[in-house]
Amino acid sequence: MYFAYCFPYTYTDMMNDIYEIEKDAERRKICSRKTMCKTLAGVDCEILTVTEKGDFEVMQKKKAVVISARVHPGEVVGSWMMRGVLFFITDPDNEEARMLREKFIFKIIPMLNPDGVINGNYRCSLAGCDLNRRWKTPHQRLHPTIYHTKKLIIDLHKERGVILYCDLHGHSRK
Repeated sequence: MYFAYCFPYTYTDMMNDIYEIEKDAERRKICSRKTMCKTLAGVDCEILTVTEKGDFEVMQKKKAVVISARVHPGEVVGSWMMRGVLFFITDPDNEEARMLREKFIFKIIPMLNPDGVINGNYRCSLAGCDLNRRWKTPHQRLHPTIYHTKKLIIDLHKERGVILYCDLHGHSRK
C-alpha cells in the first residue's frame, strides 16, 4: 500500500507532456527542446525555449524569463504547477500567452533533479545533496543541473537581460 500527499508526477510524465507539446504542429512553432545537461545517472535534463519567432532585431530585444521546478523531488506539486505553465505558455489560441511570448523568451527547465525524482528521493540528488543549497558554488560534475542552470541565467543576463527567475516549489505543510 502506498500513501502520497499528492498525485504522483514522474520523469516519464514530464517527458510525455513534452512529447505531447512537440506533437502539436502549432505548439512546435513556438517551442523547442534540447538537453541542457546529463545528470549523475546519465539522465537528460531537458530545457524548453518558448517564444514567438520574429526578425533578428525583435528577437534581440526580448528579455528572458527562466522558470524551473522539482529541485526537491518530493515537492510533486511543483511539477503539476510546471505542467500548467507549459500548457498555458505554449497554447497557440491563448491571447495572454501569445502576448507574453511576443515580449519574452521563456527558458523552462521542468525538472531540475530528475535523478532524485526517478529514485524516489524527497530532497536530495543522487549524490545525497540538497541541490537547492548548491547555487552559490555548484560543482559541474556533482551538481550538473544547478551548475548549467546558473550558467544559463548568467549568460542570458549578459546577452539580453533576465527579468525573472521563478523556481516552483510545493511544501506539504504550507
